[in-house]
Amino acid sequence: METSKSQIENKIMKSSRGELFFADDFSKYGSSENIRQVLSRLEKEGVLERIAHGIYLKPKIDSLLGTVYPNTEEVAKEIAKRDKSLIAPTGVLALFLLGLSSQVPLKAVYLTDGSPREIKIGKRSVRFKRTTPKSFAIKDELLHLIVQAFKEIGQKEVSADFLHRIKPAVKKLTKETIKSQLKYAPVWIQKNINNLYQSTKDVD
Repeated sequence: METSKSQIENKIMKSSRGELFFADDFSKYGSSENIRQVLSRLEKEGVLERIAHGIYLKPKIDSLLGTVYPNTEEVAKEIAKRDKSLIAPTGVLALFLLGLSSQVPLKAVYLTDGSPREIKIGKRSVRFKRTTPKSFAIKDELLHLIVQAFKEIGQKEVSADFLHRIKPAVKKLTKETIKSQLKYAPVWIQKNINNLYQSTKDVD
């Protein structure tokens, strides 16, 4: 166990503060039970901090704020990277990432082609919602966020104010993206985005 502890400690020491680790990252250093015991000991020693089941943080300390925790988006991306799965923001999170909502969602929901699950991170949580491959037909991240924002608002609730606020994001889309990827969005969203995109070009 001491050998496992020193190997795991060395790996952690060589990393940057604020870096996330998964218990699986240390699988070559011993059995799962052995690794769990080592990580638990390192947590008690303050080398690591457990932020969720099987997920650890090498603490980055701010003199005023204390431990600086990663946001839910950073955690979600690391989990997707580990699982080699696709993820895409949805719902209220899409509105927040577009700057259409100032409220950080307590539950960040992502579509995924991997395993469905929910991970608690303090008072917040990250939920991975299993979906079909066609949900990832839109490859452009910005267009995906815009489409998800429309879905969150709902067809009957799309107002002039919402269209005005989302217009700057639509304006950033390329002509090629509109041409090749917008067709994968629901028809009512296609019409709204096309109208907004066309109006920005008319103004230009």
